[in-house]
Amino acid sequence: MDTIATTFSFALSVTAPIFLTLLVGYGLARVKLLSESFVDDASRLVFLVTLPALLFFNIFGSDARLGDEWPLLLAGLIGTVLTVPLAWLAARSLAHGDRSAFIQGAFRGNLGIIGLAWAANAYGASGLAQAALLMAVITIFYNIAAVALFAVYSQKAKFSWIKLGKDILRNPLIVAIVLALLAKSVGLRLPEMIVQTGDYLASVTLPLALLCIGASLDLSMLRRSSFGAFAASGFKLLVVPVILVGVGLLFGLHGQGLAILFLLAAAPTASASFIMARALGGNSQLAANIIAISTLFSVVTASLGLALLKVYLP
Repeated sequence: MDTIATTFSFALSVTAPIFLTLLVGYGLARVKLLSESFVDDASRLVFLVTLPALLFFNIFGSDARLGDEWPLLLAGLIGTVLTVPLAWLAARSLAHGDRSAFIQGAFRGNLGIIGLAWAANAYGASGLAQAALLMAVITIFYNIAAVALFAVYSQKAKFSWIKLGKDILRNPLIVAIVLALLAKSVGLRLPEMIVQTGDYLASVTLPLALLCIGASLDLSMLRRSSFGAFAASGFKLLVVPVILVGVGLLFGLHGQGLAILFLLAAAPTASASFIMARALGGNSQLAANIIAISTLFSVVTASLGLALLKVYLP
């Protein structure tokens, strides 16, 4: 019994601080201490500067090597690829205009902030480095899947593969990860003052980003949520982690690697799904509801899932 209690305590220590920080951001926005313009500027700063710094210096200073992580990366990619057609099948019963929002919400996770934060809380620098590599691979697929959704559902615009390629190559998160891997491969040594500056920038990333996500939440939308919103959230928080963990077991993952795969799979729906739903001409209200619901309940599902992994698949 003590072992079970300790395991659940560990799981909550990973997820609860992240959730509480989101609630702090939500509360600060409600009392007008975080303005919409500040959240927009801070989110842009995180995406363009501090999160790339976090990824670069964490991977550069860690023992994680791309060649050693291929089972984790392949399991994450294959598992994510499998979730998309399943989400598409689950969306078949919905109105045509709701399907793109449902599919995006059902498979596209918030890896860059909440997934990384959970990994860092659970396993420190080594977990963060593994999660960053996995995030890069899955993010590239997310963009490809988004283009496929545009091709099927968009009535507003046409997207080209050339533009997709440029967007991926210019994504600051992917660029930072690639540069870190290249720097490690050539044995680059950076001056200590550069490393310390990078650490300063990196240290503000997760708290600032979590506050911004919390400030952007509109929990009042929960009252207007439909069955589709709860179904997509359930798919994201329950089905996606089960699929990815199953694929991870087939690739022989265990311990920290399997837990990192689970934590990124269990992350709530990404805010980008709302932006994509609007661009697709889909139901942006549904997309917003999915984000709110999945974020709210992810602390429960991720905590329970991580505890079960620690007990049954240590």
